[in-house]
Amino acid sequence: MLELTPVAREKIRAALERASPPRDHLRIEARPGRAGFQYRLAAMAEDELSDSDLVLDEGSFRIVLDRESAGWLRGSRLDYRETLLESGFRFENPNPPPSPTIPSGARADLIGTTAEKVRRLLDSEINPAVAAHGGRVELAGVEEGVVYLSFGGGCHGCGLVDVTLKQGIETRLKELLPEIERVVDTTDHAAGANPFYS
Repeated sequence: MLELTPVAREKIRAALERASPPRDHLRIEARPGRAGFQYRLAAMAEDELSDSDLVLDEGSFRIVLDRESAGWLRGSRLDYRETLLESGFRFENPNPPPSPTIPSGARADLIGTTAEKVRRLLDSEINPAVAAHGGRVELAGVEEGVVYLSFGGGCHGCGLVDVTLKQGIETRLKELLPEIERVVDTTDHAAGANPFYS
């Protein structure tokens, strides 16, 4: 289920012996995050085990996994690397993490027409982010998989609006709404009188 390299095994054994008081169980948790899996390792006592935990006997110590982590870690390898720049445990995990924003296939708040879902995302994620620069984004329309947006405030006439649109907004909308093919800016930026960045 989870392979430990000899170096990782020795580092875990030594760390458990140094714990106060010394422990002989290491809980490993894996949870999906924005940039892949997030891992947590913690020394624990045997009386902290729950009935649903899986326990892997490694000889001088035991690895403890909750059921969810066991699924995410199946076929993984735990190593310990030490270089001039960094040192620490490294997981080689062949399992692809699910999207952290769509844990069960669909976000509960993203329902309705494509236009309604885009408006919700603009209100909940996009506008709070661009508001920090005095800007706002409004939905101008949706037609055959194309979303048309209008930029206002500090975004109107901003020289970085294309980067915001393509690398930020379009990427996020397409990630959460697969029916969207592209996002188009309908703003006349030449008419912008007071952009946040000039």
